[in-house]
Amino acid sequence: MGLHLLQQSNISQHISSVEHLQVELLMLYGKSSDMEEGKHYTSLTRRGFKRLMKDICHIQHHLKSLRDIYLIDLKGEIVLSVGNKNDQVSSKKVGNRTRYLKRKLK
Repeated sequence: MGLHLLQQSNISQHISSVEHLQVELLMLYGKSSDMEEGKHYTSLTRRGFKRLMKDICHIQHHLKSLRDIYLIDLKGEIVLSVGNKNDQVSSKKVGNRTRYLKRKLK
């Protein structure tokens, strides 16, 4: 499940942050049907709801282990490294790896 949150400017009406998440979930799990002028009607079907619940259960199962994981990225766009904090990797090793990957990406 790839969650790519909408930019606020893409939403024509002001909605609260809770409703913003609901819009995202509808777009990911809902079923769309065409309307006039390029508009789409999207609602959550029983099948979409089941898929959403399955994904939520999967996420809940992995939440505890998420606290032990780190990520190094480049400018918030490219993932350079992902690992387990408990792997006794020194910060010097991680820094060397990051510099190596930056050179390789140029």
